[in-house]
Amino acid sequence: MRGPICAAEMPVTLDGRTKPASQWAAERGLKWQTVKMRRYRGARWEEALRPELYARSWMEGWSFAC
Repeated sequence: MRGPICAAEMPVTLDGRTKPASQWAAERGLKWQTVKMRRYRGARWEEALRPELYARSWMEGWSFAC
């Protein structure tokens, strides 16, 4: 009996083609950590694997001026 599938090896279908999630990430120039965090925050695979989404700092928009 096989154990649970690691998220990086999860089969993901985009545009009618199925590949492991980590392979999609690599082909799209995304770090696996970026994809994993997008998924953790609730993004669907299609959203998490979009390279055009910009990276932003978790502190973006904060102001230290009082």
